[in-house]
Amino acid sequence: MGKDEQESSMSQQGTACKKAKVTLKQSRDKKIMGTNNSSIVSKRSVERLYVPLPHFFRYFVNKPIRRSPLINRGYWLRMHAVETVLSNFLDKPTEKKKVVVNLGCGYDPLPFKSLSLEKHKRGVTFIDVDYPELMSRKTDLILQHREMEDLISPVRTDTADPAVLLWSDCYVAVGCDLRNTAELRGILDGILDSASCLVLCVAEVSLTYMDVGAADSLIRLAAQYEEDGDKHPFTQKMLQHFDNLNTPLRCVPTYPTLTDQEDRFRQAGYHSAQARSLWDLWQDKSFVGSELRRQLNKVEPFDEWEEFSLFSMHYFLLEAVKTRGILGLDENTHRLLRNARKNDAKKYLCYKKDNVQVLTSSNDGRRRKFGALTLSSENKIGFHGGILRDKRTQTTDRYQLPGAEANCERLPDPPSNVGARACHTITRLHDGKDLLFGGRESPDDARMTCWLRDSNGWRIVDECGLYRHCAAAVSLGENDEIPGVLVFGGRGMGGAFHGAWLLWRETKGWINLVMDVPRFGAAMVATDKRQGLLIGGMTEDLVLDDGVIEWHLSDGPGGEPSLQLLRREDIMTQLPPRMGACLVPSSDGLLLIGGISTTLLPEHGEVMRIMDVSREDVRIRDGECLVVRKHSTVVEPVSLEFGSSRPILVGHSAYSAGDTSLIVGGGAVCFSFGAYWNQNIFTIHFSKDDESMPPAIRWTTDENVPLDVGPHVHDQAEQSRAARVDEAIRTDVVRMKIDTAGAFDDLIHEARPVVIEGLDVGSCTKKWTANELSQRIDPKRMVTVHEAQDSDMNFLQKNFKYVKKPFGVFLLQCVAGSKQYMRSLSSEKPANQPANFHEDFPELQEDFRLPEQLATVSRNYHSSPLRISGPVNMWLHYDVMANILCQIRATKIIILYPPTDAQHFRIPPGSSSSPLNAFMDCYPWYFAAPGDVADLGRPYFRAILNPGDVLYIPPLWLHAACPAENFSVSINVFFKNFKKGYYAAGRDVYGNRDLQAYENCRKGVEKMVKAFDGLPKDVASAYLERVAEELKEKALAMRK
Repeated sequence: MGKDEQESSMSQQGTACKKAKVTLKQSRDKKIMGTNNSSIVSKRSVERLYVPLPHFFRYFVNKPIRRSPLINRGYWLRMHAVETVLSNFLDKPTEKKKVVVNLGCGYDPLPFKSLSLEKHKRGVTFIDVDYPELMSRKTDLILQHREMEDLISPVRTDTADPAVLLWSDCYVAVGCDLRNTAELRGILDGILDSASCLVLCVAEVSLTYMDVGAADSLIRLAAQYEEDGDKHPFTQKMLQHFDNLNTPLRCVPTYPTLTDQEDRFRQAGYHSAQARSLWDLWQDKSFVGSELRRQLNKVEPFDEWEEFSLFSMHYFLLEAVKTRGILGLDENTHRLLRNARKNDAKKYLCYKKDNVQVLTSSNDGRRRKFGALTLSSENKIGFHGGILRDKRTQTTDRYQLPGAEANCERLPDPPSNVGARACHTITRLHDGKDLLFGGRESPDDARMTCWLRDSNGWRIVDECGLYRHCAAAVSLGENDEIPGVLVFGGRGMGGAFHGAWLLWRETKGWINLVMDVPRFGAAMVATDKRQGLLIGGMTEDLVLDDGVIEWHLSDGPGGEPSLQLLRREDIMTQLPPRMGACLVPSSDGLLLIGGISTTLLPEHGEVMRIMDVSREDVRIRDGECLVVRKHSTVVEPVSLEFGSSRPILVGHSAYSAGDTSLIVGGGAVCFSFGAYWNQNIFTIHFSKDDESMPPAIRWTTDENVPLDVGPHVHDQAEQSRAARVDEAIRTDVVRMKIDTAGAFDDLIHEARPVVIEGLDVGSCTKKWTANELSQRIDPKRMVTVHEAQDSDMNFLQKNFKYVKKPFGVFLLQCVAGSKQYMRSLSSEKPANQPANFHEDFPELQEDFRLPEQLATVSRNYHSSPLRISGPVNMWLHYDVMANILCQIRATKIIILYPPTDAQHFRIPPGSSSSPLNAFMDCYPWYFAAPGDVADLGRPYFRAILNPGDVLYIPPLWLHAACPAENFSVSINVFFKNFKKGYYAAGRDVYGNRDLQAYENCRKGVEKMVKAFDGLPKDVASAYLERVAEELKEKALAMRK
């Protein structure tokens, strides 16, 4: 190759490389701009619920979506932080003109909200800066709505600088890539005279997507941060979320802490810089007053405080100024903030002890939080109730205690008619009975009934509705012969706050001992039968409480109990506030486990130990040597290393047995970044000398009781009967692998459902996340969905409605937990043609295929609808055609009944759907309340489908489906396995039109009835019954 050719080749390679980089940059920029769309939808949700008129987000969001209470509360705090700083800046007296520059503004209407206030109309100019493409769309929307245009008029669009898209005295719109700092500086110099202006720069989140070098050259106010390195599960979930969007948070690794962020600005030449987490600001009454917090709490029911705290600790507000006194920042305030951080950090300094060990073991996929622990037997504990994914449950998981292998008599779990509840307690009394107390359905709906387990099983004993309370077993009487339960605090009906100390005794019921400051989410333990400790919680002002109370229960005059409370200042000074923690005894002191605090808990501060210690001082007095013994209480962290399996200790429960403490359950919804569930059980052991670690706790099932189902029965004997019957009538669908098409044909011939594993159906099982689908399917594409009010859809009762909406909106609502379901229709002729996935979704067709083992399906193909659903169950029905259900995303539970059982399910003539509820908390209708079922004890089949599994469903097999997660994706492929003449002629869009023979017979029925016209009714009825009996005998003969 000659020199000229080499240079030409190198030039072409360089050009191609540059084009590739440009394409990659453009793609990344579009995804960053896409985050604006999600953000403004959330802010519009907040605006509608929390913000008084006028509203401006409405002009940028076509169809509002109500976000979850957690996301609403988080975005409100984020918006409030920026608006408070802006208001403080605008209210500061000065002779200079004020300028607010919003860097990476997106569609945020911050200028218009401020200009709508009379006091901010003069002497201020807002400059919005973002990508040119985004700002062009924003200015178009501004000019389309007079409510915004009038606030900034007169406006000019014919400016000398093409980057300035809109200009007025009080508002300027600039289209500029923030990474082009030289260009941006030139634009701003042409707009404002910095010497005569006072400038506030706002950057809400946007700069965290930038390269660190580019971001460091700009003024910034708000950004995501992370205080405990990248180890905390919430942080990992958040960073992974933005990585999946290809919009990584680039500044986080370089400036991970608040102090790092402050130093960043100081080194850049700012006189003062102060950074505070949004959680810190939430608890500052000068920032969010007590009355404002209470008013916010009235807008919508809310109880996700731990998750709100985790979110708020991952966002911060930073104020940086170059001139003294502008925002009220001073060195003294800054010094106090830094010292407070250092003092909190010192409380978590570890005194590492070699005798502390932690062992993890799998919980076998169990996901549960905010349940209650109880002893199921001498060697097992039960974890009852709580929240499974997105709904409450009345079921119980059981765990084998370490080192206890002997078979023991199992105590009955709470029956299903206790009702699904979370945030309740089960307390083991000193006489061996159990009291189940409190809990809630929604944050405004506390469970009123209390249940007692004695030798006869469980029974209702009293009513007293609280949740988020704490409880401990106590004893009264001359010889401690009267067992009881002491309860403090919590929330009640309507979310009311309670500060009463209550005592329950079986013979007396509930009495109020003393009133205290209302708190909920505190931790309490009894250190003996009449005294104990209470720590932390949240006050009715909705801030953390740092109180530590030692309580003493005694028999007062006349035998009436009395309670004395002692505030333990010595412990309070050593222990930062906690809420949502567990407090359990151990051989090495009390253990305070998990929960939330004023800052993000470091890994070595998740578990704190409270120990009573004593020391001897030697003193000389009058020539004599005296030994003085001093007692004190020491609080120190337990140095545990969870490693890669570090849990989020929220909604967890803890149990102590001698030298061993157990942590089960827990997890959190990590704002809009996804859910995190603790995947392990943790065994903490304080060993002595060279003692080895005991066996780990393990999840277990009992042979005679279904693990995760609680039948709706009304007494203990009936519950036991139902459990035995269920084991006898349930058959798990066979799972197998097949290598050839002939093997699948054999399955068709056997006519029984089978789960086929290991088939290659394409890359869809890995690719089709919600984010991926939102990018590859046009979000504006209109789709028809089932929008349900209940978790169980019913086709005959039509407890849902058909709604047409943009696919992008449907997808966002599904992921957020909305009860919706989409079965795709033909994109060309939805009313006349069956769905064909490869034609209806050409953008996805390469990701899904039928493998060669399913050649028969391909040859006899009828239709292939795409199914996407939120947390809603598909009704019980049958399809006339055979089909394969390919599960692509999430886990799905299917129950099935053979065709011969159709008579038991009240299916109307000419219909293929049953009116009966096929699921009760994800299990068969057999567990429903009396009157909702036709025939108890009907045998059924169950299939649990994981991504990649393929379920073969023979013709006329009744089936119903329940997704195990918020977002489920699958594809059905219907095919004909009978001879052509058996199928009814004409249109069959859904693959469930009855066979021609059945349709003919139904016409014959009408002819038979008419043949008896004119005869007495009793005669006609007698003959028709004989004909019916004859048909039934022939039908039964066909089964032989």
